[in-house]
Amino acid sequence: MRVERVSTGPDGVQLAKASASGVVSADGRYAAFLSGDPAGGIDKLLYLKDLRSGRLSQVPENLVYTTLIGLSADGRRIAYSDGNRYPKPYVYDRVTGETRQLWPAEGDAYELGETAAISGDGRSVAYTLGNRHGLEYAGVLYVRDLVTGADDQIVRLDRDSMVSGVALDAKGRSVAYGVVTSSGEGQIHVRDRRTGTTRRVDTGTPAHLVQLSADGHRVLFNVQAADGTWVAHLRDLRTDRVRRLADGPAAAGDGSLRHILLTDGDSLVLRDLRTGRERTIAPTASATALPGSVTRTGDAAVFTSTADDLVPGDTNEVSDVFVTRPRR
Repeated sequence: MRVERVSTGPDGVQLAKASASGVVSADGRYAAFLSGDPAGGIDKLLYLKDLRSGRLSQVPENLVYTTLIGLSADGRRIAYSDGNRYPKPYVYDRVTGETRQLWPAEGDAYELGETAAISGDGRSVAYTLGNRHGLEYAGVLYVRDLVTGADDQIVRLDRDSMVSGVALDAKGRSVAYGVVTSSGEGQIHVRDRRTGTTRRVDTGTPAHLVQLSADGHRVLFNVQAADGTWVAHLRDLRTDRVRRLADGPAAAGDGSLRHILLTDGDSLVLRDLRTGRERTIAPTASATALPGSVTRTGDAAVFTSTADDLVPGDTNEVSDVFVTRPRR
């Protein structure tokens, strides 16, 4: 595997400010990441990088509090949250240049919202709404159809619970979401939006959602073990079989959830579940990765690292975003 730095300027020169939260489009052409404002202040700017041409563009209308969620499979749409005081959910279309805020017609009672997931086809975007009291800041989950403009309410929780972690399949038909209660219990549910049925899919112990497969048939999640560590598991929703994948947590997977990015000992590794082959991505002491950081075929992954020896000329002494690719 070869490593390239994603967080560079249009001229290929490293950025002076720390960069993080990298994700990649399923087709492997585009990557998005957050980086500090070179003009100073506390702003985080959101960038889109064409990995083929090296072209870097900034997503417009960035405010102070920015959170990057993900890209559509072709990199056309970018889902993120933004705000100067309370965040709001947005989606940006790089082709039309349109930025759209997501908010339901009945949303007057809510102070803040966050984008939670985007489907592979870029048509459906999940987002949460809430208030600043207790766990209410992510109490309601919606999915917006960007073509029809319709908002589908997936779940409305009580004041002692909140939505934590959301994933959509490639067409937005199925939505997986985590629920955390005030006692710290973590549950995972999957809702079929076509039939209206919802099922709980965790193992009964505290769990954290990572990803839903593109076809909606498999769920990747981490389960808290008795010693407090997190352990990667995969559930097949057709057979209901649960498979323990490793002794550590999963960070992401490709669209089929065949290639899983795992924290394995001291390394971040990409494992092929069919063949058992593993490729070391980076040392975990310096590297982190998010859902949406592995391409459709599992041949490339994006991650954040503070290491200064992954590429030549890394002298900015801050975190950078990198991509690994097969050697050709």
